[in-house]
Amino acid sequence: MCKQKLIAEKIEKIIQILDELQFSEKDQFVNIQKNQVLILEKIDKLQEYNEIDDMVSSVFAKKLQEIEQKI
Repeated sequence: MCKQKLIAEKIEKIIQILDELQFSEKDQFVNIQKNQVLILEKIDKLQEYNEIDDMVSSVFAKKLQEIEQKI
């Protein structure tokens, strides 16, 4: 009887640990999803910045070329 009680207690402890691991895994998954969304937003902003930078560089190059031609 005592062995059965010990086994039952150990099984209960294992189940408790598994539940904690499952909760932790779900929490990590949610955090990964949030981070992924943030990373994608930052990538979009970087792409916008690069497009704007390309436009500015293009305008600057044209202006510089006009100045060089006038000289």
